[in-house]
Amino acid sequence: MKDSLLMCDSTEGDGKAEIVMDYVMSWSLRHATKEYSEKKDLYRYCRYMLYKLLQIEAPLKNITFTEVKVWKEWKHIDLCVEVKLINNNEEECYALLIENKYYTPLHEKRDAEGNWRNQLDVYREIFEKYYDAVPMKKNWKRKYALVSCFERPSKSIRKYREANK
Repeated sequence: MKDSLLMCDSTEGDGKAEIVMDYVMSWSLRHATKEYSEKKDLYRYCRYMLYKLLQIEAPLKNITFTEVKVWKEWKHIDLCVEVKLINNNEEECYALLIENKYYTPLHEKRDAEGNWRNQLDVYREIFEKYYDAVPMKKNWKRKYALVSCFERPSKSIRKYREANK
């Protein structure tokens, strides 16, 4: 499988590429808020990235991201993102689960009962239980994203994407 050149430099080994991706994505998502608007190009691209990950239907020009909070490796989930935004003068709240893959395929993971299941299904269940249990966040819109740097995604990633279109 041919990997993207994003993390391929002269370093031997992967250099913990997925951890680096977590940091880069966290930083980029947080730069989608109005607070960074003076950095015009960066702000525009970060807003676009967050908009696409949240799968928002409204035009991006109608959206103002007011708050973006990110947790790396929350309950083994690569990124857990909470977003507050204004869409045509209405506040909306989103919770976004992001799993990123650089060099490993999707794999099986033990769930709370000890059964082996697809890791994304296990993470989604953890995510859903948390947001269902927090009264102030129970009605937040929930979104899920699988991000990879593979030029040709692995069979497990292609299968997951097909099942979740």
